[in-house]
Amino acid sequence: MNPRAVPQNVIEAQLRAADPEESVWVGANAGSGKTYVLALRVIKLLLRGTDPAKILCITFTKAAAANMAMRVFSELAKWTAYDDATLDAAITRIGEKPGPSVRAKARRLFATALETPGGLKVQTIHAFCTRLLHQFPFEADVAARFGVLDDATQHEIVEGLILDTMLQGASNPATPLGEAFSIAIVAAADQTLHDVIRAAIGERDSIENWVTAAGSIENAIAQLSAALGLDPAETIADVKAELFSAAIILESEWAATMAAFGEGSANDKKQMARLAAVKQAALHDRFDAYVRLFCTEKLTRRDSVMTDKLAKKYPELAARLVQEQDRVCALLQKNNAVECRDRSKALVTIAHEVIARYRTEKNRRGLLDYDDLIDRTLNLFRKTSAAWVLYKLDLGIDHILIDEAQDTSPKQWEIVETLVSEFTAGAGARETKRTLFVVGDDKQSIFSFQGAAPEKFDEMRSSFTLAFKAAQQELHAVKLQTSFRSGEIVLGAVNDVFRSRDVSISLTTDQVGIPLHDALPDAAPGEVEIWPLVLPDQKAALEGWDAPFDTRSETSTTVRLARKIAQNVELWRSKGAKPGDVLVLVRQRGALFEAIIRALKETRIPVAGADRLVLTEHIAVMDLIALADALLLPQDDLALAGVLKSPLFGFSEEDLYAIAYDRGERTLRQSLRDKAGEKPKFKTAVARIDDLTI
Repeated sequence: MNPRAVPQNVIEAQLRAADPEESVWVGANAGSGKTYVLALRVIKLLLRGTDPAKILCITFTKAAAANMAMRVFSELAKWTAYDDATLDAAITRIGEKPGPSVRAKARRLFATALETPGGLKVQTIHAFCTRLLHQFPFEADVAARFGVLDDATQHEIVEGLILDTMLQGASNPATPLGEAFSIAIVAAADQTLHDVIRAAIGERDSIENWVTAAGSIENAIAQLSAALGLDPAETIADVKAELFSAAIILESEWAATMAAFGEGSANDKKQMARLAAVKQAALHDRFDAYVRLFCTEKLTRRDSVMTDKLAKKYPELAARLVQEQDRVCALLQKNNAVECRDRSKALVTIAHEVIARYRTEKNRRGLLDYDDLIDRTLNLFRKTSAAWVLYKLDLGIDHILIDEAQDTSPKQWEIVETLVSEFTAGAGARETKRTLFVVGDDKQSIFSFQGAAPEKFDEMRSSFTLAFKAAQQELHAVKLQTSFRSGEIVLGAVNDVFRSRDVSISLTTDQVGIPLHDALPDAAPGEVEIWPLVLPDQKAALEGWDAPFDTRSETSTTVRLARKIAQNVELWRSKGAKPGDVLVLVRQRGALFEAIIRALKETRIPVAGADRLVLTEHIAVMDLIALADALLLPQDDLALAGVLKSPLFGFSEEDLYAIAYDRGERTLRQSLRDKAGEKPKFKTAVARIDDLTI
């Protein structure tokens, strides 16, 4: 945007944040130019003679680091080609005073930054930790030539270890691991179990610390039992046995109770049917059936077990039923607590085993994952014997810039605190004024990203402010509220929604509330429409023959919303808008994302399409894989597969897979003979297959 179109107060706020002589904590709304300010600060530092090697810029994604570095180098590259007048204007625009010596230095900055040993340090926190640990491997107790485990490889290793652990548990059902899997598999489906185990591995520090502090998994679960108010030896069977052994309404009274219910209203008769179902249920199903008498389908307490009118007729029975309801609801809570403890024990047992194997595998390969990088760096900083490492780092860093600070985890903040600690240690041998620049916005935090703790943004601001004040320095607070992205209408709607403290507290820890989002005075006009929610249709009962199992219903809310969006775009197009004028933003690339693209194409509206795709799920790739399978299959095997799938034998794809799986150098015919004993169908086929000429 033309700088003259930006209000002077906005320019002044950006220049104040970019002042290389001051430490600054910047709270920046979305689109307010925080990356621009960070890059501007780096350029101003370089222009004032700071050695590029003494500047450390930390961000939290590789893309953000690349974008930041590109902005710096792009601007410096332009300066090398500017004439004197244009360069003076550029220097003046960033708040510096031009002159012959300044121009000469400005034109050299691009080459200086490029020629700096190790380059300008614009990197992720993990890249910083990697470089540090490679410099001091012995002090950090890591392999000298360790590799960094990327997400894809980590996922592959963990999935393999989970499978190996599951197979071991299934093969040894009497072991703690086998018992854990027998509980876990009943509690969750296969994929859900994988997801839960992976989530537990993501919390491996908490699990390992808990088990280590307790001394064993058994002791840890005993602590959990105590917290839930349970005896460690108490089991689900004990709770279910107690349901009937201590019953207030005895089984011998059920017939009379059902008769009483039968004299009441329709609701009472439903209770009679529920009690009859208890009487008819098998012993192992009686617990659930009896609970339904006193609790709803959602296992919440029924408002009444017997209607008021019937209760007046049988007051003693009604009172006893209320007492029984109290007892059953309490037992249900106890049953839930036991299930929670047992499932937690199963998960911790499995996760603890997988974590141990994962650690062993990493050590064997000489690998560190992203969490290890942070942990090993912190351990290095905490060692008194590694104080000289901090001293060496202290000599090498004069200015620290932290981008996207709202996504910093507590451990990452501890690393930053350690790096900055010498900045506030008071006067020393170093005469250079050393600065801290932090920019972020807790409203924009990706809450699950690398353990992000958005509440720490405001907490750390207060902590650093006190530290700088104790050192007779100042950490200036600057707010960037003007958006370069959105117009007054859109930002006004945002301000209206979050004006209430009851709403804003859901997004920010700032007690003042969310700062206003200001628009540039010449921002484009806009309009905010609030559409009513798209509600699902009434579900019609479908016969099994008619029910689709692999397609999304055409009347689903996702499809209907996508069509509504397409119709709206078509309406705009009829009024003169071009398809390229429309940008549809979604939260994630999911079902709605795909449905919108499909709806736009069906409406014949040109659309850019998906910016990402799962390669193996694309129809063209699937066709090529199928072709490759056919070409790689020996011709006689291909012919035999066709015969086996014919009505003569009626083999399914699953049957063929079972035969061909792990076949190695054997032919399909030989593999079928090897598996003849597994299914009668296989045995029959072997008996007849030799009579066929293929």
